Amino acid sequence: MTEQATSGSIAPYFDQFFNQIKNVHPKIDPELLIRIMLFEINLKKFVGPDIPHVHLDVQYEQGVDLKQKQEEARDKFPIEVTTNKWGDGVIFSGLMGIRHIEKVCADPQITKVTGTATPRHN
Repeated sequence: MTEQATSGSIAPYFDQFFNQIKNVHPKIDPELLIRIMLFEINLKKFVGPDIPHVHLDVQYEQGVDLKQKQEEARDKFPIEVTTNKWGDGVIFSGLMGIRHIEKVCADPQITKVTGTATPRHN
């Protein structure tokens, strides 16, 4: 019986995955997306919501009416939506999985999305 040698490193696979995320969602922080995906996988093991609490800081093109974007988002999404403390972006905060993030970030006027995610719900 012979054993087949393996090349060993999974780093190239991760690099490929990371680059695919950046290509599919170039405006969203890829590390944030990976963190959210990991929380979604792990939260399924516990009682309670299976999606993390996410806080997105969304930047829009110059000249976009942020008050209008807030109102549109409040009508569309059941999460907290407000202007950030500098008044140059919109904050989306609440329980969100990847599919929710993709819907929020589908607006073509978005230029950059950063944020945080936590498995805690309160």
